[in-house]
Amino acid sequence: MNFDDTVALVDSLSKKKGVQYQIYLFNSKILEMESEDSAISSYTDAETNGFSLRLLDEKKMSFSYCFGLDEKKVEDAFYSTFSLLKFMEENEYADIAPRNDILFSQDIGEKLGIYSSKADEIGIEKKKESLLEMEGIAYSYDKRIYKVDKPTYTESLVSKRICNSNGLDLVSKKTFYEIFLSVAAGGGDDTGAGFDFDFSHEFDGLKFRKVSMNAAKKGIDQLGARIVSSGNYNILFDNFTSSELLSILKQSFYASSIYKKKSILAGKLGQKIFSDKLNIVDDGLLYGGALTDIFDGEGVGMERTPLCANGVMKSFLYDIEYAKRFNTKSTGNSVIASYKLPSEIGSTNFFIENGATPLMDVIGSMKEGLYINELMGTHMAKPYTGEFSLGASGFYIKDSKFAFPVKGIVISGNLLQLFNAIANIANDIRFFGSTGSPSILFENVQVSGK
Repeated sequence: MNFDDTVALVDSLSKKKGVQYQIYLFNSKILEMESEDSAISSYTDAETNGFSLRLLDEKKMSFSYCFGLDEKKVEDAFYSTFSLLKFMEENEYADIAPRNDILFSQDIGEKLGIYSSKADEIGIEKKKESLLEMEGIAYSYDKRIYKVDKPTYTESLVSKRICNSNGLDLVSKKTFYEIFLSVAAGGGDDTGAGFDFDFSHEFDGLKFRKVSMNAAKKGIDQLGARIVSSGNYNILFDNFTSSELLSILKQSFYASSIYKKKSILAGKLGQKIFSDKLNIVDDGLLYGGALTDIFDGEGVGMERTPLCANGVMKSFLYDIEYAKRFNTKSTGNSVIASYKLPSEIGSTNFFIENGATPLMDVIGSMKEGLYINELMGTHMAKPYTGEFSLGASGFYIKDSKFAFPVKGIVISGNLLQLFNAIANIANDIRFFGSTGSPSILFENVQVSGK
């Protein structure tokens, strides 16, 4: 069965049973390759399809999913979902999206920068050659690079469709390309490691050489690292580590976290709680963004949502249910992480807006401090309280110059306090997946060293 047949069958069955439905259908083509010792060591080329289904009866909503599309599977999935309804608790806020007549054009994906019509024009040999070259470039950077760990290339073409019993019927198509490389460096008893990656919605947007060079440089830069004395330092977190700090804060902006009292931002809407230099945005329509799309996991149109403006809390992120709970509208932030799971509130392209100062000028303003380009243990941070204690490495800055590499230190603090101690924000924003940030200089940050 194709998408049309599946939708028609679910629509017919739901009318017979007198229930409302939402169906999310997908078709995914994925190519993944790894290289090792100048040869392709792993190769996967697969195509999958399936759907997830929500049924709504009065105030009860049930969910199930199905891998593959054929008539029996569709019928079985429907009746399985229907049979679950009697076991579900009532939820007066459960609902499906109203009809959404988003205006589509043939090239809407290209206009948003998420689909490449040239996807079929790139031959497999070019992809293999580009991947294999990454390994060679990394090794050639410095003779102290002794291991390049399986450079990876991944591409996907995903088509999806959302329909429901309110007459909503939306389609989207996205291409996605990603590369990754890590290295190990050594000299005597000294070791270092580095990695880098890149993504784009078109093959020609990938920076194979730059990723290889960046990973190799990070590995070499760690050699000869020292541990600095404990104390409070001005710290410049690069755009990667600043993004990691932001990712810890991210879920505090979810309306579900606010409702469940698991957010440090609860009760602070309209208040100034961060530095006036800080502006945070969630933008589902960002050109070329990793999670840019036309509609969210419930069929609500994506949008740009300012969350923090000059340190003042402006909004949270909502899906249909939690928008109803808070008597507001959905911000288009229902995210389907997997067709096997119900959608839930999530961010799209979540980022701190660029500052106005070039990175080198920010470094030039530092008489003494630390430049941090790697954090460890971010998954152990406590987003509900904002407390963090993270291993870190980077460089010691003296008289506006990198004096020597640093590792083996721990940076501790509270996110609310940290984001109130911003001295400067650079203009070098970079996205790491769907989270992005420029480099940020913070004042008086606690460091545990020797």
